[in-house]
Parts: sequence; C-alpha cells; structure tokens
Amino acid sequence: MSTTPLFILGSTGLVGEQVVKYGLTSKDFNKIITLTRSKPDFATNEKVESIVNTTTSEWPKLITSLQTPPKAYISSFGTTRAKAGSAENFKKIDYGINYECAKAAKEAGATTCVLVSAMGADSKSPFLYMKTKGELENAIKDLNFDYTIILRPGVLVGNRKTDHGWGNSIAMTVGRWTKGNWLSPLTRAIDVNDVGKIAIDFAERGLKQDLRENVLIVSGAELCELAEDLKVV
Repeated sequence: MSTTPLFILGSTGLVGEQVVKYGLTSKDFNKIITLTRSKPDFATNEKVESIVNTTTSEWPKLITSLQTPPKAYISSFGTTRAKAGSAENFKKIDYGINYECAKAAKEAGATTCVLVSAMGADSKSPFLYMKTKGELENAIKDLNFDYTIILRPGVLVGNRKTDHGWGNSIAMTVGRWTKGNWLSPLTRAIDVNDVGKIAIDFAERGLKQDLRENVLIVSGAELCELAEDLKVV
C-alpha cells in the first residue's frame, strides 16, 4: 500500500490537537507527520511520524528533506501578542514560521494547503493580529498550491493548556456565552473540535480533487454551518 502523508503544523495547540485527532481516523491519509518543539502525547501512535526540534529556523529544511513528502499540509500554528512578548516576535512566529514552513511543504510536494486563520483577517487592518493574519493569507495564496483553503473561524471554544493572555480568555468566555444563540452572529463561536474535523475534511477533498475552486476562503458563518453538516454525516 502506498503512503499518503499529511503534514500538520501546530499539532499541539488548541486546534492542532483536534486536527491530529481526526487525521488519525482519516481513511485517506495513512500517515501523519508533525513537527514540534517537544515530544507530543500522540507520538507513540504508529500512524504518526513525530519530528521534534526546538530550533524553529531549522523547520523548513526538515520539511523539504522528508523521506516521505506530504500530499497535504495543514497549519493551525500561531500565537498571541501577549504570549509572544512583543509585536515583532508575534509577527516572526505567526507570519514568519507559518510562511516558511508552508513554502517548504509546497517545495516538498504538498498539493493542498489548509490554513487556520481568523475571522476579520485583513492585511490592511490597523490591528496587529488581524493585519498579520491577512498578510499571511496573501502570502500563502501566492505560493500557488493546487488547492488553498483558508479557514476563518470566529471565537474558538475549547480548553487551553497554557495561558494566552487575558484578552484571549475573555474572548473564549464570551464565545461560550454566545455560541448557538441569537448572539452567535457577533462572535461566530465554534468548538475547536469542529474546526479540526473541518480542516481534515478539506484536506481529504483536496487530495481527491473534489474542490471547485483553487483558493477557498471559509468564513466564520460558513464554518458554523459546516460543523452542523458534518455532525449529520
């Protein structure tokens, strides 16, 4: 049986853990490749090739030199301004590492890219977080994968292992309050479990060439609808 690898960046984060969970149950990908700073809990799974390297500047080279190049690439990698410590560090992480690793995945042979971005991402935004997300989206689109899928979830609802700042905590609390009720359009809150499931679904569809558009941007509202659709399937 031929190997069909999926590469996941940000595999230990809030969304990334869910991406890995659904990737492990995928019938289309029989190998999951992850790259992390420390050994993840799922590293013992026989379906996983876990690469651990604390030097993020070396990550792109590790991706391009993979013995079994990925067919698809999913990134839910990111941070916050509070956790990064400065605006400069935030951009180096959220844009720099993300872009260089996506570029390396394309060079390695990945044909589908799924990027978990954020609702409101806009390269012209006056706000650092949204501006950086928008700039990253534009740069990823310019890499010209066969299929580029950008997910723009609203407020993420889940349980973080580490503190990402008081602003993030407040947003998640508000997201829980508004999810599924008449206030939902304000936050488009969505469970991280659903984002992970949707990311894998799009990666599988890209693998099968079952997408009509080469570049697809999925809004917060559309993600909420997709989450309900996938629960029915």
